[in-house]
Parts: sequence; structure tokens; C-alpha cells
Amino acid sequence: MNWRRNLAALWFAEFTAIFGFSFAFPFLSIFLSKDLGVHPGRDLDLWTAASASASGFALAVASPIWGILGDRLGRKPMLLRSMVGGAIFVGLIFFVQNPTELIILRFLQGATSGTVAAATALVAAETPRSRVGWALGVVTSAIALGGAIGPVVGGLAGDLFGLRLVFLGGGVALFLAIIPVVLIVRESPLVRVAGPRLSTLAVINARPGLDRALAVLIGSQGLISTINAATQQLVVLRLLELVSSGVSAVSGLG
Repeated sequence: MNWRRNLAALWFAEFTAIFGFSFAFPFLSIFLSKDLGVHPGRDLDLWTAASASASGFALAVASPIWGILGDRLGRKPMLLRSMVGGAIFVGLIFFVQNPTELIILRFLQGATSGTVAAATALVAAETPRSRVGWALGVVTSAIALGGAIGPVVGGLAGDLFGLRLVFLGGGVALFLAIIPVVLIVRESPLVRVAGPRLSTLAVINARPGLDRALAVLIGSQGLISTINAATQQLVVLRLLELVSSGVSAVSGLG
């Protein structure tokens, strides 16, 4: 198995997937205001907060379940599942007619996606141990680059074509991310260990200090994600008050 070819394909796939997500989601508050008719002020603030948090909440609940299935079924199926789920529910936002429908689709998108964790697990499993750190850094560069370019292109596209088409375009990008995973990425067969399967809690308890390390890691990552999501939407809400035209493009640059 050529792990370098795997890594190159996963770099492109993850860049495209993150580009698809960030192509659309920085503009939730603009979409709520301009397309769904939510009035600026308290209503817009509340609907923006609800739509922004729905995906993260669902992802937090569903991720451990997908992780267990990944150990049993393989990491590649989980990566494909996350990209297909993201593509479907991001693209369906094109048809949304009210804020409630948007929140439902955001929740379903969060529950079925999670490409970063799936791609990271696959790279870690299929890369020689001596090169795992470097390979994970390569994947991180794809995530960072997709997250940097997506909002800029999405903002410009939103001003030119409207935000509904931006969400549809994000879904298309996520479908394109599936292609290299299906055609190029290969995963080693899962090795079934004889004897009873240890529970996740038993594995954690078997390593002294692992529970505390996981608690710190989960807490810090959760805090970082919360701050990033909150500040992003707050910036866009403020721009809606300051800018009368071209707000999508300006938001994408922020």
C-alpha cells in the first residue's frame, strides 16, 4: 500500500471538504437576514446563535458513536459517510424557506459529518509510525488552507449569485471531495483481536493519567471551537449594521 499516495489524495479531499464547509457557513446571519427575512436585532441574534450551534452540538453527540463504528467498520467508510452527509445537508440549505428548516438541516449536517476527525484517524492508521507526525501536519495544512480560501471565494460568490447558490456550491464541493477517497485511498484490512473486546472506558482506565489528558484536550478543543464560531458570527452581525452592500464579500475577507 502506497501511504504517500493515500496522503496526497486525503490532502486534496480534506482541502475540498473544508473549502465546501467554509464556502457557505460564515454567512449564516446574512442568509437569515437577506433570504429568510429575519429582522436585524434580537431575533437575528437568536436565530444566528441557534443555527451556528446546532451543528456543533450534534457533532459533539454523534462523534463518539461514529468513532466506535470506525473501529469496527474501518476509517475510510467513516470518512465517506462524513463527506456524503455534509454534501447532502449543506446542499439542501438551498431549498430552506424559514429559520426552523435551517436549524434542522444544520443539526443533521453536524450529526452526519465530521470529516476532520475521520481523515485524521485514517492518516494516522495508514502512515508509518515514524512519519505520522509529519503526515498529520500535512493534513492540517489542507484544513487550514481550505478554511482560509473558502470564505473569501464564498463571500464573492454570495454577492454575485446569492447565498442560496453558495450553499449549493458548498454541497457540490463536498461531493467532489468524495472522488479521490473512493478512487485512490486504500485502507488496510481491520485486524480482529481474539478474546473479549475492551470497552472505551476500560482502555482509558488502563493508562494512568489518560483520563485527565483527554479531559484537558476535549475541554480546550471545545473552548477553541466555541470562541471561533461565536466571534465569526458576531463579526458578521456587526458588519450587517455597518455595510449596506457587498457584505458577503467583506465578511469572507474577515
